[in-house]
Amino acid sequence: MHTHHHIIDRNASKDKMQLVLGIIFVYMLIELVTGLMCRSLALIADSGHMLSDAGGIILGLLAIWFASKPATQGKTYGYYRSEILVSFINALVLVLITGVILYQSYNRFKHPEIINSLPVFFVAMLGVFVNFLALKLLGSDSNNSLNVKAIYLELLSDLYATAGVMLSSIIGYFTHWYQIDSIVSALIAVAILYRTWVLIGECTHILMEGSPGHINIAELRKAILAIEGVVDVHDIHVWTITSGLDSMSAHVIIVDDKPSAEILDKTTEVLNNDFHLHHTTIQVEKVSSIGTNVKCEPCPNIATGS
Repeated sequence: MHTHHHIIDRNASKDKMQLVLGIIFVYMLIELVTGLMCRSLALIADSGHMLSDAGGIILGLLAIWFASKPATQGKTYGYYRSEILVSFINALVLVLITGVILYQSYNRFKHPEIINSLPVFFVAMLGVFVNFLALKLLGSDSNNSLNVKAIYLELLSDLYATAGVMLSSIIGYFTHWYQIDSIVSALIAVAILYRTWVLIGECTHILMEGSPGHINIAELRKAILAIEGVVDVHDIHVWTITSGLDSMSAHVIIVDDKPSAEILDKTTEVLNNDFHLHHTTIQVEKVSSIGTNVKCEPCPNIATGS
């Protein structure tokens, strides 16, 4: 059931991403043509940034397509992890773009370009609106998917870049001090780099199968031990398959006179309600008495919650 809802969420993101892709592609062409006509390197560079956004969305759509493919004997979790891999690649591309922005900012500060400011201002103002609209469309989904979050951060960085172009065109128009373009670009690059570094950390944590940040393992163990009949719990593993889909496995030791099915039901209820873990595998082991070193014998049943 949880996996079904997970797929529905991805399909909803897919529709929004396709709409955003169309909007970005049209604006990218407008920006490129205007930049060539006005000989504005800032607009041409920003159109390249928009092209990278479009590429990120295309990769994201491919990741959603892979994630919708059913599990196989070779890939028992299906292709959910493709979303995290794509997000990681997008983040690395964003770091590269940041490096290019910093390099170009340095060159532009030394050799400022004369800009035909008025057309650049109006196209940049349109770009601010376009990016703001795209961010509004993807905003809610960015909290539930690292894939969408990577695209969201790219669009946010482009919003800053476009606003910077607009600001520099205003200052350049009235003062002819075109070095402001390189200063604004450098500030934008630093802001992008910080957000991208956070995203890379999140992706790496998931790929290393680290525990989800919102789950306290000590509290989880304490909650299971609080269930009547549970003696101990060990081999607890909690990991994230993809954003919004966490898994957990553990061995629960119970006293011999307690029905294992009852303990499993209570454990699953605690995990679902208190920790929002819906994809769980619990192995029950029994001991003949409490407080004695007796070898645990696994019960014949393993419960999997979904």
